[in-house]
Amino acid sequence: MKKYRILVVEDDEKMNQGLVYVLSKQGYAVTSVDTGEKALEQIKDTRFDLVLSDLKLPGIDGSQLLRAARQYDPDMMFIIITAYGTVDTAVSAMKQGAEDYILKPFDMEELRLVIKKTLEKRQLVLSNLRLQQQLEKKYTFDNIVGTSEAMTEVFKAIDFVKDAHATVLIKGETGTGKELVARAIHFNSNKASKPYIPVNCAALNENLLASELFGHVKGAFTGAISDKMGFFEAADGGTIFLDEIGDIGPGLQQTFLRVLENMEIQPVGSHETKKVCVRVIAATNKDLETMVEQGRFRKDLYYRLHVVVIDLPPLRERQGDISILAHHFLHQYGAGSNKSITAISQAVLKKLEAYSWPGNVRELENIIERATLFEPGPKLTLKSLPHTLTRSDTKAETGAGDIHSLEQLSKYHIRKVLEKTNQNKTRASRLLGIDRSTLWRIMNRLNIK
Repeated sequence: MKKYRILVVEDDEKMNQGLVYVLSKQGYAVTSVDTGEKALEQIKDTRFDLVLSDLKLPGIDGSQLLRAARQYDPDMMFIIITAYGTVDTAVSAMKQGAEDYILKPFDMEELRLVIKKTLEKRQLVLSNLRLQQQLEKKYTFDNIVGTSEAMTEVFKAIDFVKDAHATVLIKGETGTGKELVARAIHFNSNKASKPYIPVNCAALNENLLASELFGHVKGAFTGAISDKMGFFEAADGGTIFLDEIGDIGPGLQQTFLRVLENMEIQPVGSHETKKVCVRVIAATNKDLETMVEQGRFRKDLYYRLHVVVIDLPPLRERQGDISILAHHFLHQYGAGSNKSITAISQAVLKKLEAYSWPGNVRELENIIERATLFEPGPKLTLKSLPHTLTRSDTKAETGAGDIHSLEQLSKYHIRKVLEKTNQNKTRASRLLGIDRSTLWRIMNRLNIK
């Protein structure tokens, strides 16, 4: 569970120490200061969930501290401690944004309940904010389009795993829609109201990625001027999506294995661990099995990730879905282009179905989006397509005799690669640029023995 951060601002030394002791015993991460000026310095450097401040302070008082703190973090909760004679001032502070006030002398149980209620309100506010931001685009099964047998299996897998806490590994070439599947799993699950945090592992070096994933403490390295919450802690109760998991380095692989085993994270530079409850969805366009054989990916981590596997087929293997996808994207982008484009010509569909789609669904989406911008009429025509699709008839010349269909071409090419590798499926899949499970599936479909 998340450990809430509380800043205590109290100039009475005994009261200060008493509050720190009681709140720490209740599991909160407590920082204390004795002046409003020191409190502001802390607020500049650290993100607190709650400030518990005496109203009467030397220098900056509680009301002034509240107004100043709001400039740094409008979502920070504030509770005022006040004596009986200053209740009116405390009520005034609430009008300025304080969540509650408590009268001196107070019972610690009363304080505990007020703090609990305030933090629950904060959690609700932040959850609603996340929902509003995340659901601006609704990720449902409707966003994943296809009627092919391979996509039917993907739909079944999403529905089966969506409410489970098991680790999910999504495999597929670049552009096949791995993050779309990850979002569909999360936003159709019982965790939909919780955070969804996507992380591109390939975009950061190993040291920076460790800080981003697990957070760091102030002074952990040059530039670490304050504590920072990592993605795992931010995703507590929800889902973290680790894209391109095959690109993480060997040191981080070992750390990540420990996190998967016991759901404990250790911020960079800290000697303490934190418990989190996060569902992990990972994705890769690499052949992890081959990487394990080559010693580039830990076998134990591979098996930890390989609990539930969703294999996304490339677009060239789901030719029957191309027309459906093209019309789906036309509806999506045609409506946003202020044009009445409602159809796709048969000539365009033939070109789309004959193309090899190295960029997969993402490339098709980009081409349809571009076509809706360039098409002057009510129907997409060849004139609106890019030259990569229209400058040739897309038939490959192989020197392999009279090959007329894409299926025949694929069958011939795979057989030649298998002959060259002495039937070694791992080497063959590597030469073909696909993973071994995809190769097996193509061989079964094409009846290659």
